[in-house]
Amino acid sequence: MLKKISNVSSTLIVNCYEGFYFHDNNSRLELEQNILNKYDAHKLTKIARQISKTIKTEILHESSHSFKPFGDSSSLLLQADLGLYNSASLHLKESHITFHTYIEDILDNFLVIRLEFHISSCSDSNVFESLYEIISIDDDNKVFPNLFTVDYLRRGSKYGDSSDLIINESFDIFDININPSYDIFLNNVSHITKSSLLLLDEESMLKKHQLENNFISLETISTLRSFLLKSFAEEYQLSNSIDVGSI
Repeated sequence: MLKKISNVSSTLIVNCYEGFYFHDNNSRLELEQNILNKYDAHKLTKIARQISKTIKTEILHESSHSFKPFGDSSSLLLQADLGLYNSASLHLKESHITFHTYIEDILDNFLVIRLEFHISSCSDSNVFESLYEIISIDDDNKVFPNLFTVDYLRRGSKYGDSSDLIINESFDIFDININPSYDIFLNNVSHITKSSLLLLDEESMLKKHQLENNFISLETISTLRSFLLKSFAEEYQLSNSIDVGSI
């Protein structure tokens, strides 16, 4: 590593899963339109732009694409906001933010949306703060998932005045404020490779869905929770972080 030049990169991969209930084909058609509006590419691109500000980077280029019948993809190429650093701080590699949306209809009476964000930054900012821009339980401009996973990777080394002084900086899901409605499960490999799963508790999940379908039952919500865990939480089950049978 060249002296005074940072080669450290932090990457956050966020996968949000949100289930939407429908009771017949007519309500499904209406629901599909609501999902298209909620997960609109323009809205998600605004979130990505706000993330760029939060992690103190500048946008160099944007590209996006929509897929039929459903799905959006966008990519933002970033560089560190050099105005926030002194002239001795340079960054060797470019950073990026990408997002993709996917839809799953295998579960009876549910459409499940997966939103995936990749946030890679060479700035010194805490990439976990990106979650503030993506997830909220009361802001319609953000998403309110039933379950989301966060994978963190930090690569490269930061040195002090000599090669003997390695500064082991690392960030954590607990560096930010998480809504207490989410239960947190960890599967950390090391201080630079960490995974977290956050699952909305059953009571909060029921309240969330009853806002749109006041007739939905606790049994139906339990079915959704079990599906999400069995489908998208394999690594946490294997590491005994979650006992699916007890959820």
